[in-house]
Amino acid sequence: MDPDVETTQATELWAQVYRPENLGDSPHPVLVFLHGNHGTCGTGSNPRQDYNCDYTRTGTCPSGYVVTPNHLGYAYVAERLASHGYVVVSVNANRGITCRNDGPSSDPYLNLSRGRLVLKHLQRLSEWNANGGTPASLGVELQGKLDFSQVGLMGHSRGGEGVRAAYNFYREANSPWPAKILSPVSFRALFEIGPVDGQLPSTTPPFPRLNADGTAWSVLLPMCDGDVSTLAGIWPYDRMLRIPTETPGKQKSTFTVWGANHNFYNTEWQETDSGGCAGHAKLWENDESVGSEKQRTTGLASMMGFFRANVGPNAEAKYNQIFNPMFELPAVLTNVTRVDRGYTDSSSSSITNVIEDFNQPVGTNSHGTPNDAAGITITHNTVPTHYNKANNPDQKAGLISWQTASTETLFQTNWTVAGEGQDISSYKTLDIRLSRQNSSLNPAEDTDLSIQLALADGSLSSAVSLKNYASVRGPVGGVNNLHPILQSARIPLSDFGTVALTKVRGVRFVFDKTASGAIYLGNVRLSNVVTLPASFTPALATTTYPVSSANGAPVNQIHTKGNAIKAIRRAAPPTSDARAADAPRSIEIELETAVNFPVRDAFPVLRIGERDFGISHHPNGDTRRIVFTVPETDFASARNGEKVTVYYEEYETSDRWEFSNLDKPTLR
Repeated sequence: MDPDVETTQATELWAQVYRPENLGDSPHPVLVFLHGNHGTCGTGSNPRQDYNCDYTRTGTCPSGYVVTPNHLGYAYVAERLASHGYVVVSVNANRGITCRNDGPSSDPYLNLSRGRLVLKHLQRLSEWNANGGTPASLGVELQGKLDFSQVGLMGHSRGGEGVRAAYNFYREANSPWPAKILSPVSFRALFEIGPVDGQLPSTTPPFPRLNADGTAWSVLLPMCDGDVSTLAGIWPYDRMLRIPTETPGKQKSTFTVWGANHNFYNTEWQETDSGGCAGHAKLWENDESVGSEKQRTTGLASMMGFFRANVGPNAEAKYNQIFNPMFELPAVLTNVTRVDRGYTDSSSSSITNVIEDFNQPVGTNSHGTPNDAAGITITHNTVPTHYNKANNPDQKAGLISWQTASTETLFQTNWTVAGEGQDISSYKTLDIRLSRQNSSLNPAEDTDLSIQLALADGSLSSAVSLKNYASVRGPVGGVNNLHPILQSARIPLSDFGTVALTKVRGVRFVFDKTASGAIYLGNVRLSNVVTLPASFTPALATTTYPVSSANGAPVNQIHTKGNAIKAIRRAAPPTSDARAADAPRSIEIELETAVNFPVRDAFPVLRIGERDFGISHHPNGDTRRIVFTVPETDFASARNGEKVTVYYEEYETSDRWEFSNLDKPTLR
């Protein structure tokens, strides 16, 4: 047991290392990959079924099972990065961490432990880099070969929040990790795939919500994600837009891939998590037993571009163009699927100027001045997918709808009063975020409108068409929920024609093109760091995307076969750190089903009546059984006969297990 990583279960330092065949004389940038939550023992093939978790607690699997190589599923990216000079370390977090939902009260889903595991690997690598003694199993001596001033992290699912935890552990005040890791670490970039967010209790010190301010960051959101089906990875992006003190200012981006599920970005996760896609085509075939080549293409293109642009002494910023919606996506992606992009150069007030965040009462700009509107309905509110209980309450947008297209149908956000204006001549682009509210319009046609700068004297700039900068369609999503993800449109100020940028009062949105519609409009800002290419072409001017009708429909997978409440019993008092000796007494409710409870990154939830409980474990690693821990006071207040259900987090998933009603007198 390593207290640096986890204090309640034994863990291991186990990883696959990918490297250039010849390391030469110069040190190489280091990338660390971290998988998410999954089974740790599997059986069968094509696909292998990872339904057992014995390895998590015992370090062995039952007869007929193999240890699930969760860390090998990113070789398709790691090998290519190694060919460009990176040393890639893909961490196996199976022992003591993966397939657990019953960690210490401060870290029940073990995402902080994941972060410490990443740092422990960097510590060991730094020791070999400084002192030699690299194990023979790596096939090379790493002494002097690793460049800790150029480090990047990639995390999938719970691994996403895990790598953000590693980043924050290293940089927090009085952190022990800079002393443990022998070479000073500079984290240049973090990339996440379908990450969880907010799985830490709100009381967890020092950071219940984990951000990646101060470094380049991007998140890939699979639009048909059936595991982290809330697309929670958008929440860190929204939060980081509200950090005006970011130092240094670094780009943040979202990369929303239509048709992608959660699992197939890891080739070892061989069964789909998703029931399908609503409003667009899925990227995996029904007869494709293991994974999806099309989906891997989107992962490979985005991760290669991100790390080659941001990590390494020879990093080339041009590869960041794949994330910036001012630039065309490469054909390798557009020939496969559609990708919606969100982007900011930074939230730093030295880089961006906030015009409107819709965080004041309707009719009022964020700076307190009155806005103008005609022929529309508008409210200021949260946005579905971007909002999830306490995780992201501050991301707001203008919910705008209109019934008649006209030059008189408009919304104008004003950050100065009439007759006055701001000097914006030092800025390069106007950045806005937007999405359709619903999918009632033709999915093959963009919602379009005109945008103008409003000047202090009441005049207006030339108008530009939104569709030249963003293709606004959808929303689409998984079979049970659509995702109106806010995407970015970035408009060069020079496109507004010859206009005095020294006295700009606001921005006018004119709904004169699409006959009727409803959009979310958010985060209207200016940016000053863009360098436009010599022959700039608006990103959407020539791009087309494959369009598909829905191939999924809302369904509810309700499992009842073999469901039984096996036992209701008083839990043994805690004996160690974990749940703390003075913790309130608890009740254990053991459930059994014929359909395995899948091991996901979203955590299983026991619902009794209207109350939810999320601490659980699989006894003896058997995922047909699950034991939930319920505080004794909550059990006492539950009414006998209330409905008992198991689901995953926010009821977003299609899977639900229904049991007989609660029989309190069976408590023993």
